[in-house]
Amino acid sequence: MTDTQKSPSYQELINSAIRKLVIIITLSISAIILVVVGIQQYSQTVHEANGQMMSLYRSNIDDIPGFIQWSNQNNRHTKQNTVIRVKTNKSSITAASNRAGQEIMTTSASKKFINQRKVLILPGQHIVYVQGYGFFLFYTRKDADTTYQLWTSLSRLINSLLLLLIIISIIVFVTLGFGTWWAQQLAAKLSAPTIALVKETRSTIPDTDQPSLTVPDSPQEIKELGDAFNELLEAQNQRLQREKDFVSNASHELKTPIAAIRGNINLIKRHGDKHPDVIPESLGFIDEESLRMQNLITNLLHLSRADRAELVLEKVNLSEIAEQIGNQYQKALAHELKLSITPGLNISGNTDTLKQIIVALLDNANKYSPEDTPITLALEKKAGKIRLSVKDLGMGIPDDQKKLIFQRFYRVDTSHSTEIKGSGLGLSIVSQLVKINNGSIVVLDNQPKGSIFEVNFDEV
Repeated sequence: MTDTQKSPSYQELINSAIRKLVIIITLSISAIILVVVGIQQYSQTVHEANGQMMSLYRSNIDDIPGFIQWSNQNNRHTKQNTVIRVKTNKSSITAASNRAGQEIMTTSASKKFINQRKVLILPGQHIVYVQGYGFFLFYTRKDADTTYQLWTSLSRLINSLLLLLIIISIIVFVTLGFGTWWAQQLAAKLSAPTIALVKETRSTIPDTDQPSLTVPDSPQEIKELGDAFNELLEAQNQRLQREKDFVSNASHELKTPIAAIRGNINLIKRHGDKHPDVIPESLGFIDEESLRMQNLITNLLHLSRADRAELVLEKVNLSEIAEQIGNQYQKALAHELKLSITPGLNISGNTDTLKQIIVALLDNANKYSPEDTPITLALEKKAGKIRLSVKDLGMGIPDDQKKLIFQRFYRVDTSHSTEIKGSGLGLSIVSQLVKINNGSIVVLDNQPKGSIFEVNFDEV
């Protein structure tokens, strides 16, 4: 669609549809009325003409007095103008009749009518056109010596139908005018909630502080659309807030090691010549902080990949993976690592990310529990699920912070953040990896103290 083309509005579409509907209904009803009335009146005219012709033919008229006597006896008063001609071997008489009665036509008048050019229009329906007089039904019959001819005018029928057509046209225009006005009112009423929603949406987009739109109670479709907008807006605001928090936290975490590195470099520049003993110590700080920054960037990359990862899951033996990681990790761990692994438990997952989950949970337990306490890595089948758990006897996690620890850069005890090395991204990465392996993770209290990180998978 080009820029110059404008899409019709909701109000215009409703208005156009209702106007077309009114036109179609009005014209259809008018056409039906016109056809029914026309056929009824035409049939009545044909019936009257046939009746007159039959009466005339049965009268056996053989002279003019006989025709006048028949006419007086039948007292012909018809709705349509009629011309009757009776022609015998000796004479001919023509009479005209209408609603007022009968009138014998003069010779000149009858000759003028009889001699007019007559065109047969519908042979089967006996309709003829008499020049200068209009359309007629024409019937003729003949016995031994007498010819009977009957012309029944259709002008009254045609005039009635024309009058009916004019009345119907007036009704159509009045109905169309009212229908158009009504359609505009209805379209405006129906589109008003939508237009209001659109205006508020446009005014809301630049204003991120607006939490939701004002949703009308009716109609139901607009209410559902407004609710959907609000749900989308809420999700978008939450995503934007998470991104803001992520950028803010990442900047803060990166700023600290960079400041330490810059401070030690300036220290070496200012005092390195006169006090060379500060150089090894400053280089040690620089090495430590640069390593910390490297680890932070590595974790950010892992988290970014986990957010965008689309893994191909396959059937894996989680028991073998947990056993392998436990045995390897046990050698580098100061804690006692207890393994309680049920063999032969399979899930649908990705081997590399499952190993990463187990290592990260063991590393977390290693950081936050004393070295003289054991760590337990367990794998079992329970309640129809495959449950992987890492238990420690460390400081534990308060109930109000159990859901927060999976947020990025969140650390439970800020007073110990500088003592325990970490970026606050490890559990966020674990949570995302569990999610893309179709699992779920919760943190529980261990007894008598410490925490249990419990990951549940579906068995295959």
